[in-house]
Amino acid sequence: MFHRHVLVRLTALLVLGAIAAGCAGRSQTASSTDCNSTQNESATCNAIAGSNANQATADAAGVTIAGGGDPFFPNRVTGDYGAVGGGLDNLAGDRATVAGGTHNHAVGFHATIGGGTNNAATTANATIAGGSNNTASHYNATVSGGINNTASARDTTVGGGSGNNASFTGATVAGGGRNTASGLEATVSGGSRNIAAGAYSTVPGGSDNHASGFNTTVGGGSGNSASGDSGVVSGGLANRVAGKYGAVGGGEENVASGKYSTAPGGSSNNAAGDYSLAAGRRAKIEAPHPGVMLFADSSDSDFNSQAPNEFAARATGGVRLVTAIDRAGNPSAGVRLGAGSGSWESLSDRNAKANVTPVDGRAIVKQLVTIPISTWNYKTQDSTIRHIGPMAQDFDIFGVGEDDRYISTIDANGIALASVQGLYQIIQEQDKRIAALESANADQQSSLAELDPRLTALEKGTRSSNVAGELIHIPLGVIFASICLSGLVVARRWRIQRPTAGERTRRLLRGD
Repeated sequence: MFHRHVLVRLTALLVLGAIAAGCAGRSQTASSTDCNSTQNESATCNAIAGSNANQATADAAGVTIAGGGDPFFPNRVTGDYGAVGGGLDNLAGDRATVAGGTHNHAVGFHATIGGGTNNAATTANATIAGGSNNTASHYNATVSGGINNTASARDTTVGGGSGNNASFTGATVAGGGRNTASGLEATVSGGSRNIAAGAYSTVPGGSDNHASGFNTTVGGGSGNSASGDSGVVSGGLANRVAGKYGAVGGGEENVASGKYSTAPGGSSNNAAGDYSLAAGRRAKIEAPHPGVMLFADSSDSDFNSQAPNEFAARATGGVRLVTAIDRAGNPSAGVRLGAGSGSWESLSDRNAKANVTPVDGRAIVKQLVTIPISTWNYKTQDSTIRHIGPMAQDFDIFGVGEDDRYISTIDANGIALASVQGLYQIIQEQDKRIAALESANADQQSSLAELDPRLTALEKGTRSSNVAGELIHIPLGVIFASICLSGLVVARRWRIQRPTAGERTRRLLRGD
């Protein structure tokens, strides 16, 4: 094995020697200095050191090969003022530089490779700082390092990482793996398998994100896309912005497909209407419903928009609105809508109130009857939609509320309750008077009840000879008194339909 290796080496040396002899009139080899006497020596001298196999083409001037190389992998310079600092099988073109490393080729005008292996800077001013298998193939393209990276368009940059590609003018991939910046001045800062395809688009990181619209941004996360111009996905999973100037703050499977639409987060929300906002879980805004703000709780069912420019919230645990707090942060004013409830409750805690003054319910009633109550519709509503109630300017007679343009429901309820109390007081007084009159009437009825048997007997006596005989002996005064009492009975029993005792007496006296 050793002899075979020596034989291979000797054969290679003989071949290289033959090549060098054949090219003696066309190149300068290592350990030589050659200056063109017809030009400025300081500008045209070639300095080649290192392996005897290192060489510069015959027509190259100002070449430097500082060292490195071997018979199998010599360093070479093919253009004026090219330089190779060392390493193996490095190649520098016109005014290009390879500082070191192996198998690096800087063949572009003023191209530079700092080191690494198998790197290629093939166009003017292209730069590869290091790494492996990197390519800078367009004017001013730069690969700072990493492996298998490509800067293939003018002014593009790949900072490092692996398998990254900056393929359009001014595009940048800072790092990460298998990222692509293919839009004008697009940027992928890192992560993996991210694509910034739109002009001025940006993907700072994450994985499998795609910013394909003009000036779009996907901040991170995974599987997100921004295809609408100036759209933004901050992060999350499988979110999508398809409308111009749309935004998804995060979460999962949210879509902002309307212009200027927003899904701040949550899950499975869809803001398809322009200028709409869908938040929470499964808030769905239809495309024909612009300007909608839809807030959904965690319930696992769709919460759909119903009309343009509506505000809707699904809160199966209730709603609270706090408008003031105490020093400890506890609510001191506000309203709430209890879970499953259909009406608002105002905070009415005694401890939250001051300057409490009793009201005169009967006075409230007198004021209330002076206020016109009408049916009406708001000018913003159809005339078929009717409401009933007072005008705020008329209601201001009670001196309550913030101003004379609004009626607070708590004030309206308070007026109604005070009026009920006032009416109750009036009814109580009337009931007392009615009870007194009924008591007096009962006494009169009792007296009449005692007289009725005698009148009845008298009536029966007119039909009996025995009674008639006895009646002759009744004093005239008694008969007259009976007639008067009968009249009183008629006056007190005017509501009774049957004949009264007085009527019966009159019938008796008439002989009916």
